[in-house]
Amino acid sequence: MDTFKRRSLLALLALPAGCAIEYLPPLASSSLTSGGPVGSVRKPAMGQSWTYSKFNFYNSQLLDTVKEEVVSVEGGIRIRRRSKNNLDLGDEFQPVWGQVKQDPYWDLMQTYEAPMPLWLDNFSIGNTQTKDTHYQSGTSSFRYWISAKTTVTGWEKVQLPSGTFETVRIEKIIRLNHPDISRLDTVRRETLWLAPEIGRWVARETNGEFRVAGRRGGWTGREDHFRWQLESWT
Repeated sequence: MDTFKRRSLLALLALPAGCAIEYLPPLASSSLTSGGPVGSVRKPAMGQSWTYSKFNFYNSQLLDTVKEEVVSVEGGIRIRRRSKNNLDLGDEFQPVWGQVKQDPYWDLMQTYEAPMPLWLDNFSIGNTQTKDTHYQSGTSSFRYWISAKTTVTGWEKVQLPSGTFETVRIEKIIRLNHPDISRLDTVRRETLWLAPEIGRWVARETNGEFRVAGRRGGWTGREDHFRWQLESWT
């Protein structure tokens, strides 16, 4: 068990008796022993859309339903993200398919100086790429360092209520300087189950941890732990 999972488990065990916590169960998945998904990633086109359920990993609560839709392919791919209440969640922008420049999936919008990979061109198991750049957070003009190590870790068949999909599992370790100066050594982990046939992931998980400045004993804080699961796509 890695350090982050161990700390998460200890935090849950420390909750007062009587608190009912239902940890989100793992995805229903199995290894594809005969090889990976066949074909390239579906190219983006106007009107393509994906709808996701967003869950809190720590208690299984359904937090939102998010629709993502390609609204422009001129000069790059712009994906509009709306909640079930039609609230604007911020656009995702990819100058090249699979390379994100404007990333709305974290606590604040991140705009990278150089695009960061969502997935790699080569889906061979073990293929790894490390990318360093700087980013701006929200509307701030300050620059912050960020580095992401992206690895293809396997091919998996994922079973969801919306269907069964052959996916490429992609894992990332992200290190960054956070705009909150009280946060030190922020490390994030992200896993994508990318389905080439739909041109996007069928599931995505994000979490992170950091040290808090001025706290003794290397006290560690946790970021939110989310999972997005595909409901439908067009």
